[in-house]
Amino acid sequence: MMISDWRSARVVANDRAAQEMISLTLAPESRVPHRAGQHYELRFPGEELSRKYSIINGPARFDTLEFGVQVLPTGMISPRLARTVPGDRLEIRGPLGESFFWEPSHGPSLVLLGAGAGITPLLSIYEHFCLTFPDRTCLFHVSAKHPNRIYRYVRYKPHIATRFTAMESRFGKEDLALALAGRSIDPDSPARLCGPPRFIESMVDSLIDLGFPETGIRSETFL
Repeated sequence: MMISDWRSARVVANDRAAQEMISLTLAPESRVPHRAGQHYELRFPGEELSRKYSIINGPARFDTLEFGVQVLPTGMISPRLARTVPGDRLEIRGPLGESFFWEPSHGPSLVLLGAGAGITPLLSIYEHFCLTFPDRTCLFHVSAKHPNRIYRYVRYKPHIATRFTAMESRFGKEDLALALAGRSIDPDSPARLCGPPRFIESMVDSLIDLGFPETGIRSETFL
């Protein structure tokens, strides 16, 4: 079986994880290991229209796949996914994404920066990092308009640094420098960023200004 093949998956759980976001857990009929930070395409059986969603769980857990789905009122798929119930069938294709991922060979120091729904692929990376290097520090900074916009905020609150602003342009270089202060973050650490284009552009520029190598910075954007 190729990862480009569509295969069936059963809905195991569907519950609200944040305002306008659900946690959708699927059990695929055949299991394929994934890298932390990758995603899948999801569609309804017999249909061509599909959408990409990030995997929440780390590579150590792939019997089921948890996806963070932002439910858009005008969306063609997400409102229907929000109405699925355990036992329903979907089709999935993946894992996909050959550049935005993290693996242990990237080293024991890491920076994760997300905005709003951009936290979703970072959670998979964070889980894998903590299992691999339990005694090391990872800077995990997320910004959003309100705590209820962050995926499972109560669960992840002890592990992430947050900043809440009315505008999702979020935080600047000074905020990032302050967050890094006092942490044992290697200046050559890789960085993974996910969020809207303006957030990504701002954070990439800030990281480079702070001495992080551009070759170690990888990002995913969404509109």
